[in-house]
Amino acid sequence: AHEDSLQYSEPEFWPMPARQYLGAILLEAGRAADAEQTYRDELKVHPVNGWSLFGLTQALRTQGKIAAAEETSRAFAEAWARADVWLTSSRMKPAPPPRATQPPAP
Repeated sequence: AHEDSLQYSEPEFWPMPARQYLGAILLEAGRAADAEQTYRDELKVHPVNGWSLFGLTQALRTQGKIAAAEETSRAFAEAWARADVWLTSSRMKPAPPPRATQPPAP
């Protein structure tokens, strides 16, 4: 990934690792094995990244790798213990547009 070629910086140049987004998109596309490898690659760089641990857990469960998913889920719970955000994906998704409401009938 091009992200790997960036020079070290604190804070990092790109605040959300690109592999988190790629892994989520691969999962949504039904490519759980590819998503698993993507998350594992990301966790080599950021070993306790809760977002990537969450995505890896999803990828493992999707593939039926239950024991590995449970192990990763425990690591996620530890990494995410003080977080105040509940995840549904390993990437931030924009909020859906508000529903159009019709005015009340007269």
